[in-house]
Amino acid sequence: MSIKKILFISAALSTALFLNGCSGSDYQATSAGRQVQFIDTKPAANCQFIGKAEGRRSTFFSGLKTHSELIRDAANDLMNKAAAMGGNVIYNAQDASLQYVSDIAPTDAVMTGEVFSCK
Repeated sequence: MSIKKILFISAALSTALFLNGCSGSDYQATSAGRQVQFIDTKPAANCQFIGKAEGRRSTFFSGLKTHSELIRDAANDLMNKAAAMGGNVIYNAQDASLQYVSDIAPTDAVMTGEVFSCK
């Protein structure tokens, strides 16, 4: 095998490993993020509204992920952001992606929600 082939294969493997490393590490729920719950009924009166948050999953390094996989990553990002805000509940979560465009061309997955702290 020639040195050019070896260098090319090494560069290709390094690039693949780099891209794979970039694709998932930021989209895992942290230990605090895993404590956040999604609810679909209005929060109780003892819950304090903190603010709105947005979770996002870029398609740049996502590879061949489906929209469902991307929105799951965006949900993890949203949970992490809610936890960082001091919240433990997300109400009225919605897929705010440009869904009609994503069928034609990849778009970022976006999930929004209202963050509450419930004791």
